[in-house]
Amino acid sequence: MESLNSLIDRYGIPDILIDHFNIQSKRYSVWGYEEEVMVKSDKIFLNNKPLESNNILETLQAIIDRWKKSSLFPEVSCVGFISYNFKNLLYPHINFKNYKEDPFPQLWFCKPKLIKEYSIDYCNVDADCALSLLQDIPDLSSYQKDINRIKSYLENGDVYQINYTNPQIYKSNESLPFNIYMSIRSNARPLFGMFLRWKSFSILSFSPENFFEVQNHRISTYPIKGTSKRYTDFNLDRQSKEKLKHSIKDKAEHLMIVDLMRNDLGKICEFGSVKVKDLYKIESFSTIHHMISEIYGKLNKNTTEMKIIESLFPGGSITGAPKENAMKIIDKIEHYNRKIYTGSMGYIAKNGDMSFNIAIRTMLQENNYYEYGTGGGIVWDSLSHHERDEAIQKTKILESIVCHKGLS
Repeated sequence: MESLNSLIDRYGIPDILIDHFNIQSKRYSVWGYEEEVMVKSDKIFLNNKPLESNNILETLQAIIDRWKKSSLFPEVSCVGFISYNFKNLLYPHINFKNYKEDPFPQLWFCKPKLIKEYSIDYCNVDADCALSLLQDIPDLSSYQKDINRIKSYLENGDVYQINYTNPQIYKSNESLPFNIYMSIRSNARPLFGMFLRWKSFSILSFSPENFFEVQNHRISTYPIKGTSKRYTDFNLDRQSKEKLKHSIKDKAEHLMIVDLMRNDLGKICEFGSVKVKDLYKIESFSTIHHMISEIYGKLNKNTTEMKIIESLFPGGSITGAPKENAMKIIDKIEHYNRKIYTGSMGYIAKNGDMSFNIAIRTMLQENNYYEYGTGGGIVWDSLSHHERDEAIQKTKILESIVCHKGLS
């Protein structure tokens, strides 16, 4: 099997990478696409032409079915992303902020033209000092105010947990977003990484979180909730991991999302088939430890890809619980448009197998600017300075390419 570098030498920079740094997954690079479908401003477009549709989800499913049937690539018949704002279409009864003037798609899928599988490699691309921070997350005082507002909703019993996030904004002197992706990738080694470039923007996702996967009619989801810092000192690192493992707060926070995801899977799985495996498992990444569980079940017969997305999206780990109330509160508290951040990126195989990440540790590039969202779950006993420190810790994967001297 060829390396990614070898494929780039032959075909040039790919338009899409399905870049999963785990031995269970395969990795694919994509050049060009035969067709593309996009949802924007609650309208659907096929190959940039508007389609008449009484039901966008059904229209999307019909397109996916056609692509699966005609695809020459059984492993990846459809690939793309779903932005956080796709929720506006899935929950029309909620009066979310109106981002209809935003040109960023709510959903974008394509039928690939050329796909090549590649081996895991650790090729380095030098993008030193490629990013300069223009806007950081709010200071502690502002963070405290927002968390106090969230706690008022918690106290009233409106929600049990809110996923609160903010963006960092960077400017870049690197003309190729792919080079930035490859430079960060060498350190982050993302378990469910993806890169996608499309006309006016690129998405660089270094996600550690597997939103869901479907294999042979079995669906699994792996929510992440619970974080602790990694240390270069072995003993300190072990202590940090053990502290997370036994944290009552983090376990309670985690269990809320496990229960939410069990409920979501119950909408599309056979009765009694939804189970939990490896509850509160701790996994270690390059800069942090995370608490992760697996929830799985057997899909009901004839469950379509769009029905799965409709039932699960957005992921509970990036909203809070209960989901609908959490999304309403996020809409009031947060002061920016998440776009791809906390959405999802992934692909669909010819046989209906699927793999989609949660788009965290993810950057959106538009022009020479990069937006990187970060945050975490807020519960009643959350401390503002701890939550802000955790959000900053989740930005550490960028450190190797951030220029602290500023750009000229």
